[in-house]
Amino acid sequence: MIKKILFFSSVCLLASASFVHADTIFTLTADACTGTCGTAPFGTINLAQTTPTLVTVTETLAATERFAGTGAGQALEFNVVGPITINLLTSGFALGPAPATASAFGSFLESITCTTCQGGKDSNPSGPLVFTVTSASGVSIADFLANAGGYTFASDIVGKNGNTGNVAATAGVTPPAVPEPSSLLLFGTGLVAAAGSIRRRVFSAIRSN
Repeated sequence: MIKKILFFSSVCLLASASFVHADTIFTLTADACTGTCGTAPFGTINLAQTTPTLVTVTETLAATERFAGTGAGQALEFNVVGPITINLLTSGFALGPAPATASAFGSFLESITCTTCQGGKDSNPSGPLVFTVTSASGVSIADFLANAGGYTFASDIVGKNGNTGNVAATAGVTPPAVPEPSSLLLFGTGLVAAAGSIRRRVFSAIRSN
């Protein structure tokens, strides 16, 4: 009986492992703004492997910062060797030029532009900017590569101090993977079922005696 319970629990653990959701986070710390954009970090870019072939990108700027429309860069520039498909873009953003240049941070293969941004106006959106990236053969987080200067992402922003320009990120950090709620529910269901089975066996043994 104990062997059956252990086997069932192992199956639940393996099932939950298949649902583990690992993200990689890049932090915008490099500053090429005119007169600087203030104190880093200026924001983060979160890459989530939503499916085995699709990555969801989320750019979140620091508080009080906004996307800029200065012409010196785009809302987000990055490198994924194409051809790729970008979908589910946040309203107010669109596919930008490819390739694109982010001033001091060099050129990138892909970009997203802010269609409503004008210079450093207060009315420019602050995001977050969200979209998905995939391709015919699939896209993984590992496909997001640094450019020749070692920068993985660049973004044209309005800093907290009102200055505009590009900020960039280099290497990303992958936090410890955490099972999603559905995985935890599956595992919990397995444990409850195992406990129920033990309880029935015990009561059955007591009655037979």
